Amino acid sequence: MSIDLAKMKALLEAKRDELRADIAHLTAPPTSVEPLPQDNEDSATELQTYQQEQSILENEQALLAEVEAALARIEEGTYGLCVSCGRPIPEKRLEAIPWAARDVQCESQRQAGRESFAG
Repeated sequence: MSIDLAKMKALLEAKRDELRADIAHLTAPPTSVEPLPQDNEDSATELQTYQQEQSILENEQALLAEVEAALARIEEGTYGLCVSCGRPIPEKRLEAIPWAARDVQCESQRQAGRESFAG
């Protein structure tokens, strides 16, 4: 496997820093206090905005955990190996998704299991 670990580490560190900044922005207290909404439509809009921001925050936090896990795998010497089966993850997959923890087959099985469990 000819993965450029230094390059991947730099990409992952940049993504980690970007995610940390996004999370800090999403969790920062408001800089101004808005008056309470005067009608139900305004309240509904604010609630929808809040729910969207919470969803984005959860996604960013989950992705940050994946990125940090990938950085840990680089340090451990296991980066590029599927965490499920141990086979090498194709370099093209890692170039597209540097934090990928599984090869395509194992990730597909994982996603299928999630969908059947949720359904």
